[in-house]
Amino acid sequence: MRLPLFIAYRYLFSKKKINAINIITGIAMLGFGVGAFAMIVVLSTFNGFEELVEGMLNNYDPEIRITAKGRKTFVYTDDLKGKITAVNDVKSISQSLEEKVVIKYDDHQEIAKIRGVDNAIDREKFDSLVVLGDFNLGDSSRYFGVFGGGLSHKLNLFPGSPDLITVFVPRRDVEFSSLNPMASLSTKYLRASGIFLVHEEVDNEVFITSLDFAQDLLSYPNSISSLDIALGTTRNADQVKEDLQATLGEGWSVKTRRELNELIYKIFSSEKWFTFAILVLVLIISSFNIFGSLIMLVLDKKKDIGILKSMGAEEHIIRKLFLVQGSYIAVIGGAAGIFLAMAVVLSQQYFGWLNIENAIVEDYPVKLLFTDLLLTFVTVSVLGYLISLFPAYKASKTAISTIN
Repeated sequence: MRLPLFIAYRYLFSKKKINAINIITGIAMLGFGVGAFAMIVVLSTFNGFEELVEGMLNNYDPEIRITAKGRKTFVYTDDLKGKITAVNDVKSISQSLEEKVVIKYDDHQEIAKIRGVDNAIDREKFDSLVVLGDFNLGDSSRYFGVFGGGLSHKLNLFPGSPDLITVFVPRRDVEFSSLNPMASLSTKYLRASGIFLVHEEVDNEVFITSLDFAQDLLSYPNSISSLDIALGTTRNADQVKEDLQATLGEGWSVKTRRELNELIYKIFSSEKWFTFAILVLVLIISSFNIFGSLIMLVLDKKKDIGILKSMGAEEHIIRKLFLVQGSYIAVIGGAAGIFLAMAVVLSQQYFGWLNIENAIVEDYPVKLLFTDLLLTFVTVSVLGYLISLFPAYKASKTAISTIN
């Protein structure tokens, strides 16, 4: 069993003069090394950005959100509160009201989404999203709002802006009058206290303010559009979701944070695996160097193959010899690329030598995962084995009569 391994090792590492076979073998190793290096670095970069976005979503979206099926708003009653708090691991409940509105500042006017929140929200999490100004929603005497970065840019708005921001929406209790259109609108005013960043979809349309402001503007007294649930640490969100759904019944929609942002996670996943597929294609192209190297090696070692067969070596021994030879080339080259990529990624992860200008983070985000290392190594090994099958088969069929 060890004979093919030993001979393959000698073919690969024995001292001999430089020839075309050595050069092609070196190129094959280099190709697999570069491919494996690129695969680890790219996948780690995707992991880093996914973790960054997920961290922002964790601070913006609740762990579980409850809405009423078929109704835009509902009243948060004591009975409903009792059912929710009775579920194990529910830590806190905050109320939220969201709706499309028109917002105007100076000469700029945009359609936006207002998100009114109460005092039960986790302010520390929201504070971590603010990149300019403060998370201050004001009080009943003076209203403030925290605006998404894209929306504030479109309005040319910044914290401390001197003019009031006008927010208006058609009134639900008044019919539209073309003679006096302003009478058909509900209008309120506030100022910007901060700018936050989460992701493009939210940043471009959402601003956060107090629940009282939103309820008064939208003419929804005591009504909300969702309940945001914060959990303890004893159970995961999926388990609590199942209990809440069973407790509340079919009239309510209960979604976890991941379900609320399902599209974003799908985009990250599809982009990551699409990139992985492209890098695998690069490795496949590189593997043809192994194919060429083994074919030339078979031609060069016809005499050796004949001697081995004359000594009683069976075809499967010869076949295994060249399969191991191809696998050596792929595994050694791939392993070198993987270890180099690990060094680069870990140094970036801990020392942040590569920076991003004008971004929400200073250092380029990366995250090294063992699953990516394992996947890359398996991919390299399998490709090396598969590309060696035909040269190994040809070698095993070499006749003894080729000996001179």
